Amino acid sequence: MTSKYAILMETNGGECESWYYFIKYDGNESALEYIQKQIDKIDMFIIEDLSTFDIDLEHLVSESTAKEMCGAELNSVTYHRKFDGKLKNIHLNLCKKDTNEDMIEKINDILGLQQIEEFVDHEDEDIGSENESENQSENLEESVTSEESGQEELLIPLEENNSRKDN
Repeated sequence: MTSKYAILMETNGGECESWYYFIKYDGNESALEYIQKQIDKIDMFIIEDLSTFDIDLEHLVSESTAKEMCGAELNSVTYHRKFDGKLKNIHLNLCKKDTNEDMIEKINDILGLQQIEEFVDHEDEDIGSENESENQSENLEESVTSEESGQEELLIPLEENNSRKDN
């Protein structure tokens, strides 16, 4: 039987980035359900430099999908992360008297800016470094300056096989 992973997503307004955290579902069911119940009580919207959170426990992904997604460069400078260890119960200290903004501030104090790492162990750390070195070598191979080509540098250069000839 292969492992399945839940996805916790953090979106930060100040950074204009989203980060996916793939957390092993097996063995962490109750902790994941507990954080979901708390997140569902908050009407998430961006406030200044604070993060919003969402979690999906219905559409679990395979380990290979989680690894592949960690390398995706979507709306993020920092790589997404995969955790294979035990998730601690995360108590956000939400109170009935809290306003929605108070609850957003509380979740940020506890989980904002990738603090999930304080609550779950065994991060698969090889994922980002593999993709980073691959991307750096690809970028070096593809980079051509306008001086080398003898033409004005285009924002997005045309590929020879895609360029149209005027008739």
